[in-house]
Amino acid sequence: MKPFFEEWKTWIKSQKRLSDNTISSYTRDLKAFNVFITNFKNSNLNIKILSELDEDDLSGWFYERLKNDISHRSNARALSALKSFMNYLIKAGIIENSKILTIKGPKFLESLPRPLSLEQIHKIITEIKNGKVKWITMRNLSIIIMMWGYGLRISEALNIKVRDLSRNELRVTGKGQKVRLIPLHEELINFINKMLEIIPFTYNDDSFIFLGKKGRKLKPEIIQRIIREIRNKCLLPDNTTPHSLRHTFATELLQNLVDLRYIQELLGHSSLSTTQKYTSVDSEHLKKILEKKHPRA
Repeated sequence: MKPFFEEWKTWIKSQKRLSDNTISSYTRDLKAFNVFITNFKNSNLNIKILSELDEDDLSGWFYERLKNDISHRSNARALSALKSFMNYLIKAGIIENSKILTIKGPKFLESLPRPLSLEQIHKIITEIKNGKVKWITMRNLSIIIMMWGYGLRISEALNIKVRDLSRNELRVTGKGQKVRLIPLHEELINFINKMLEIIPFTYNDDSFIFLGKKGRKLKPEIIQRIIREIRNKCLLPDNTTPHSLRHTFATELLQNLVDLRYIQELLGHSSLSTTQKYTSVDSEHLKKILEKKHPRA
């Protein structure tokens, strides 16, 4: 099955234009399914087994995953991965059809984004400023500002290359390889350029801006660990993660009555419905504005 897996990965990247993170997650899901089927069917996964898969097989897989405390959301993604693979096999003429494609995913409650307060943001920035190595401190601070001040996903920030940064804007490649241009404050651009001047590595236009201590592209786990350590030290809420900085960015724009479609463009959402979840978060704030500003209040 390995050649089919590799061809499928190429297909979802070049034809479906899925992000590297999604491809990585889908690949893990299919590997986990392969292990399950090998044990469940007492046989290695093959085309015959794949073409005969039905709802009972899938129910067994989901049951096994739920026993291992894997969430409904992760199961929904895993089903999407399997459906994607089956779709590829059908388009490639390897199998004729699949019952898997008619199965609906597990329902789950949509979790609302939980923004941080300005005081909590200041605590994070203060702790990062206490770093011992100047260029690493500047690196971490720049990444935080990219997520909180401009709404970037952590993967988007870490994928920025030197050529993506101009004098007044940033070229961001988001999910599905969708590109958006974000205007940057001159002070931030100067700050990043100063970091590049003192960093102990050689750069060219194709180099990643944010590097680890060994000069390789910085991994998200490093920033996640830094935020986690600050959260524990400063007794910040459990929702204090790199992604909560992006949520805070969107919520602050909404509080300042920025049009939802502008927020959608800045966040790189392909659908306005994804952006609209922030309206639920900020309804209480908008209520206070109406009570204060409306002529009939």
